[in-house]
Amino acid sequence: MLAAKAPAASAHASLSRARVARRAIRLGTSPHLRAPGSTRVHRRSASRARVVAPLAAASDERVTVIGEALWDSLPQGLFLGGAPANVACHLNELGRAPKVVSRVGDDELGREVLRRLESRGLDVSNVQVDTGGIPTGFVVVTMQGAMPSYDIVQPSAWDAMAATDDLIEAARGAVLVYGSLAQRDARSASAVDAAAAVASRRVFDINLRAPFIDPELCVRHARGCWLLKLNDDELPEMVEWCGLAGEVDKSNVIAAACAVRDALECENLCVTRGGDGAALVASSGAVAQHPGFEVTAVDTVGAGDSFLAALLDALLAGAVPAAALERACRVGAFVATQQGATPAHDAALIDALQSK
Repeated sequence: MLAAKAPAASAHASLSRARVARRAIRLGTSPHLRAPGSTRVHRRSASRARVVAPLAAASDERVTVIGEALWDSLPQGLFLGGAPANVACHLNELGRAPKVVSRVGDDELGREVLRRLESRGLDVSNVQVDTGGIPTGFVVVTMQGAMPSYDIVQPSAWDAMAATDDLIEAARGAVLVYGSLAQRDARSASAVDAAAAVASRRVFDINLRAPFIDPELCVRHARGCWLLKLNDDELPEMVEWCGLAGEVDKSNVIAAACAVRDALECENLCVTRGGDGAALVASSGAVAQHPGFEVTAVDTVGAGDSFLAALLDALLAGAVPAAALERACRVGAFVATQQGATPAHDAALIDALQSK
């Protein structure tokens, strides 16, 4: 495995995290945390009522997401984030009940992550709590217009996910959704490997974040997965990593996507194009494209995660590629018009969007 060197936490990020921990969030009653030792597992009280009553899912396949759960510090405030956590929140909005596997610090920010996820109706019984002093994940997000850049603080608790029996059971026989960022540390990479080994299907959103880029790891997890998601910047990288640079025109998205899908033997490969929609190629030979929707983007953080959640939900429900892609583009476009990565879905606004 190629090792990516991680920068130390910036003074700005560390100061921001400390300031936020003191006064930026409104804390409710702290959840009860159990079990001594370096790892705790959060258990929701059976008497706690669900705050969110999701729609009924169109199919009952279990979904587990594993990876980073953290705080995005944006100019507008503090928002729950981390791609896997975002996907889980959007799947819940779509009527699924995914399990969340992650790790937070034994601190106010970690307890607030648990409270916020629970308030969205999510199962956090497999979110580990680090008692060894590693803080909850925190990202300083700088916006240029509607486009974000990220300062990802390290170390973060999700770097130390442990491959416990509970973690493995949460993934066993489930559709597992994960990415590459949560594998920047050997501890969490081992946990993800253990989960992937027992999953029924794997959904890999490569989600590259410099400098935490490991080509060998990305190719290994992309190979044979049920659904691989790349954006239009990541597709050319995967073409290179698969040794296809001399065989395919990287500027031809469909040709490149088909070549990469064939090389990696994935069932489905999706390429997102930002405001220009997306493409989906399947092992059946089906190719679907959608031009996107006419919206004014306010905040694109989380739009790709909502897209993936909607695409996964539709494909699991048996939708044909074109219909699944249209729905995913529609939901992703809606989220780009909202503040934060996990806004509640407004069905009327989503359905009212006009295709380009």
